[in-house]
Amino acid sequence: MYTISRFSQLCKMSARMLRHYDKEELLKPVHVDTTNGYRYYEKSQLETALRIKKLKEYRFTLPEIRAILQTSDREWFTGLIHSKIHELSNEMNRYKQIIAEMQEMIEDKVDLIPGERISYDILLGMRHEIRVLSQRVQMNIANMDKYVDSLYEEAEERNIHLLGVPSAVFFDEEYTPDHSDIELMIPIVHRNDEDASGDWQIKTLPQKFVATTLHVGSYDYIGYAHMALEEWIEHSGYFLSGPPYETYLKGSECDCPVEEYVTQVCFPVTNEARQ
Repeated sequence: MYTISRFSQLCKMSARMLRHYDKEELLKPVHVDTTNGYRYYEKSQLETALRIKKLKEYRFTLPEIRAILQTSDREWFTGLIHSKIHELSNEMNRYKQIIAEMQEMIEDKVDLIPGERISYDILLGMRHEIRVLSQRVQMNIANMDKYVDSLYEEAEERNIHLLGVPSAVFFDEEYTPDHSDIELMIPIVHRNDEDASGDWQIKTLPQKFVATTLHVGSYDYIGYAHMALEEWIEHSGYFLSGPPYETYLKGSECDCPVEEYVTQVCFPVTNEARQ
């Protein structure tokens, strides 16, 4: 058997990391001395340690690694690898976009965040009653496009005729990108049946006054549009009567630069003060 110090040299992991993997039940020592707490490992565990190390390089989480180590299902493991490749590809594309933005800053000598922002025109109008295909999900906000795509697929499969582009309602009080509470909605042609699954539903949005504005460009700066609407509501004697929502008139599906994205930000309002 090997002491934890010697085993850490063999697998090139720190003793602290080996203790953590013991706690996470990924790589438990074959023996722990009850008198002094020393951990001991055996030769066959080197392969497991090296597998864990390689899976960490592939950016798998500890729960994912634990599941991988406990299964012999090659098909499942292959599917998990494909999913991780997709995740890493998206991350790589994001890094490429960041690098391009940084190079543009250098070449054009622009500020990190421009001090002068565009002004927003606020419009007040009536949103008429409308039927929507709806799905409320706890999701990583980076995966929102995937959920929107699945909603479109559901509509096609159920022969539901769509009338417009998707909208999103954000219910979280704080920004929680890894676990966001979001309702996705797409307007549909009126239908009498109430066919629905546990994941989605068809519902009616009532007639409401809404204050709206258009945001052109990256979602990173869409907070300015929300601030403009909040200031308008405060100074115009109106009150918020429902959660704000965003309608994506032009976005990632258009395969265009983020500078050309167009988002309509909507605040349901009323001129009657809450009691």
